[in-house]
Amino acid sequence: MIGRLRPAPIVYDPHVIQRILRNVIWLGLGEVLVKGGLFVATVVIARSAGPVGVGTFSIAYSAALIAVLILALGQQEVLIREVARCSEGARSLLSASQLAQARLARWLVPLAVIGVLWVGDRELRLALLTFVPYALLRTATVTVGAAFKGLDRMDVEARARAYEVAIAVVVIGVGAIVGWPVWSVGIAFSAGSAVGLLWLLARSRELTGERSVPGSGVLQQEGIPFMALAVVSQLLVHADRFLLAFFGVTTGEIGLWGACGTVVWALLALPQLMTLALYPSLSRIAETGAPPRTFGLAAGAAGGAVGLIFTFALRWVAEPLIDVVFGPEFGPAVPLLRQLAWALPGAYALMTMGAVYA
Repeated sequence: MIGRLRPAPIVYDPHVIQRILRNVIWLGLGEVLVKGGLFVATVVIARSAGPVGVGTFSIAYSAALIAVLILALGQQEVLIREVARCSEGARSLLSASQLAQARLARWLVPLAVIGVLWVGDRELRLALLTFVPYALLRTATVTVGAAFKGLDRMDVEARARAYEVAIAVVVIGVGAIVGWPVWSVGIAFSAGSAVGLLWLLARSRELTGERSVPGSGVLQQEGIPFMALAVVSQLLVHADRFLLAFFGVTTGEIGLWGACGTVVWALLALPQLMTLALYPSLSRIAETGAPPRTFGLAAGAAGGAVGLIFTFALRWVAEPLIDVVFGPEFGPAVPLLRQLAWALPGAYALMTMGAVYA
């Protein structure tokens, strides 16, 4: 009688686990640094240009992020996958992806510039125009960074983004001191992205291999679904600013909303750090055979409880926080912040559950 086949025992390679943990830490820290930098930039703009300045920046920056996803053509995900499969062809794969992106940019960028010129608000129009170079530079940054991610080098893009945000915040601070107009923020972010990209291009010499790889047309076709998903997700995240502008809400009022969103989204860096700290413990618990569904729900409930604590704390300090951080002009944002704080329990619960299931 043939005995029942048993699955082979899983052998845990400590080097793989260390690499995964290192990657998670770099990705998490990178997000925290970027969110922190954006928070500081928003505060500086609020102090120097008021709600109207924050509204102008929020709309222009959100539009630039959407443009980056379109210009990237989904090549980040494709590059990570293909470089992981064939590290010997990393350089050729990167070149093919960049060629596909260049073909798209040749006609998309002029169309975008023409569309921006139709924007009625002069400050917003100039801000959108100065963010066009940033969209191109950041697209190049995430694309080169994706090639390194395929080699399990998550730290490379994270460092480049840190340079970008640091330079941008410094330039924005200088601009606030000397009285530059708010549309110059796009120049600050473009300068920071250029520095990050130059550093990244210097590191790209580490990429080797001229092995035969799929052509740019194939990679473009592969990337379109990824691009569509990314654009839809970013539109959902930033739809509030676009919808407010579409329905005629003034730029100053959008600035009040943007200030509240900056505070709440900055607090989302805390569950990211929390899940990073818990990853080793979660891995050990999973190894004991704990029921993943039950454990995931329990972890989500715990994360939601922590988020609820931050919700009540944020509602309690909303008025002095807005006054001290953004200034008296942002007083009308206090009720908005108290309402938006209710998003934290759900966000914390989902992020914690995601860590468990990962």
